[in-house]
Amino acid sequence: MTETPLIPSSLYGLRTWRWSADEAGERLRAACLPTPWPADGAWMHATCAGPGGHPAPAAGCACGVHAWHPRPSSARRVLASRFEVPGIVEAAGAIELQDDGFRAARARPYAFVLTPGGNAARVARLAQRYGARVVEVADARELVAWCREHRLGLDEATVDGLLGPGHARERRASRRRALRANALRVAAVGAIGATLLFLGHEFASGPPSPNGVYGRTGWVTLPKCPEPAPATPAGQPGC
Repeated sequence: MTETPLIPSSLYGLRTWRWSADEAGERLRAACLPTPWPADGAWMHATCAGPGGHPAPAAGCACGVHAWHPRPSSARRVLASRFEVPGIVEAAGAIELQDDGFRAARARPYAFVLTPGGNAARVARLAQRYGARVVEVADARELVAWCREHRLGLDEATVDGLLGPGHARERRASRRRALRANALRVAAVGAIGATLLFLGHEFASGPPSPNGVYGRTGWVTLPKCPEPAPATPAGQPGC
């Protein structure tokens, strides 16, 4: 494609936030930046801290509000951290679309995700402050199902269509390359393990003769001590 894909409505994705306390209670901030997110349904407008001074997001840069497409792998990722608040973000404005997610010019929390064992009171307070809803799910599978039921996020077929006709083919080829690389790494680890087991067995079994030692170059056979010479007339050994 030669033009940026046009998405006329808001785009939704998964992400996490850190939280900190202020005079009004808990407040959201990015997982890797201290910038606080505005409350009461206001938009978080992205800026680029790089030397270019360009509007965010921009191609070839990491600026913009990040989020993942609602898929099983990304759902497991956002629910895995015990120190971050998982949720669904609503994004709008210019959007840099990618295979696994997107970067947006502005965004705001749409929903916070609560799983069994989570801090329900804190999630409720954040939802009230940010004008968002609370989604209770048991696991990543239910989170993806909830997003699909409410038509939130882009599926793989839609992403492939927006990124271009050759994107799906390249993504499949990339996955095949990753599988082959993983298989080679597993085979290499297995070969190294087998070699270490063999060397350990050889070391534990001892030298091939009682007159050897194990040195830096392997087993070294020591010369045998010569037999004692016959006793001299004085009764002393000859060596």
